[in-house]
Amino acid sequence: MIGVVATMKVKPEQVAAFEAAMRELVRATRANEPGVKVYQFCRSQKEPTTYIVMELYQDQATLDAHMASDWFRGAGPKLMPCLAERPMLEKYDPVEP
Repeated sequence: MIGVVATMKVKPEQVAAFEAAMRELVRATRANEPGVKVYQFCRSQKEPTTYIVMELYQDQATLDAHMASDWFRGAGPKLMPCLAERPMLEKYDPVEP
């Protein structure tokens, strides 16, 4: 398993467009990628223009397939103009008890 947390800071005037594009991406990912165990889009309670996506992939091949998917690649042109800065991506290794 591979965990990813994507943190995105959005321009205040672009919140609605950003959320709409992310909802499309989340729906497509959940509907078409069974190896994606978690794909959760969240907004910060403290900073309402900061968002994360918590992701958990079955393996590297699943992550690679997600990044190459039509819906992921198509989301970029919609999302990037909404961002106040470059997204921050961080990978994690799950730790089992």
